[in-house]
Amino acid sequence: MSRRRHVIVWVLLVGLVLAAIVGRLMVGSTAIGWPEHAHAGIVMGERFQRMAIASIVGVALAVSGVALQALLRNPLAEPYILGLSTGAGLGIMAQGYLAMQLGRSIGPDGFGAAIGSVLTLSIVFLASRRRGVIDRLGLLLVGVVLSTINGAAIMLLDHLAGPRGLNPGGVGAQLNEWMMGLLPNRQLGWPDGLAASVTAAAVVVLFWQGRAMDVATLDDDEAASLGVNTGWLKTLLLVSASALTATAVLIAGPIAFIGLIAPHLARVLLGPAHRPLLVGAGMLGAVLLITADTASAYVMYLHPPLGRIPVGIFTAMLGGPVFLWLLRPQLGRGME
Repeated sequence: MSRRRHVIVWVLLVGLVLAAIVGRLMVGSTAIGWPEHAHAGIVMGERFQRMAIASIVGVALAVSGVALQALLRNPLAEPYILGLSTGAGLGIMAQGYLAMQLGRSIGPDGFGAAIGSVLTLSIVFLASRRRGVIDRLGLLLVGVVLSTINGAAIMLLDHLAGPRGLNPGGVGAQLNEWMMGLLPNRQLGWPDGLAASVTAAAVVVLFWQGRAMDVATLDDDEAASLGVNTGWLKTLLLVSASALTATAVLIAGPIAFIGLIAPHLARVLLGPAHRPLLVGAGMLGAVLLITADTASAYVMYLHPPLGRIPVGIFTAMLGGPVFLWLLRPQLGRGME
């Protein structure tokens, strides 16, 4: 990429981030533009908090997607598609159900989400290997099956918990809303601070390992001959992707396709090198989720009885066709 194009792309990305932030601050569920009543400060504060939460979750999911694609050497890898998001959700529900049955807390909040995402990714990674090589289409199939199983187990635990359910994520939402990806309508709190810290740490660590991730796109023997400890790098990528997904699900539930769309767009704009890719994908992930939340608020403004539409609906409507388009080269290979 020429220096001029490089500068243009980064200016474009910064412009998109600023435009998304301004758009979110100017669009509310009850009014458009800067509020002029006595509670304007409170209203703008609420909009800013939702924008901040959307940014944290969007960056976490996008960077998780980059880590998974590097780990599995598959551009279609994404937390939701591979079942990590629903695995984290199942971990949250299982932790809540055990706490309800035992009458006391079971570990820190988010512990179940981390365990669920790590276990799911480990199963996907191991089950999709054939003679030491990951089957790209098999990887997706295993992920879809595990996602379905995780979703069924979540529904079962919610049913076993009784008529009131388990209040997943502590956001006071119905299970079906939470499962579609729902940004919480609350003050910024410690879960958001934890998620921001985990996301920032993961971005820094992965950026530090960016050159090793570039080399790891080769096969293991070639990467090892160039001085990359592939075993350690894979462990780092697995833990990073799982932690990022767990924190995102802890805040907003399973949200689909941010981890697919943002890295793909960033790769088109910035190329395959992982250091700029991590930053660009994170910026685009924030833009996508802030924009989805802006659309949700605008729909609620136009039709208040509809309530706030989960942001995961918008990301799925956008990401589904993108996923099918990217999957086209893989289809039909079993007939050859």
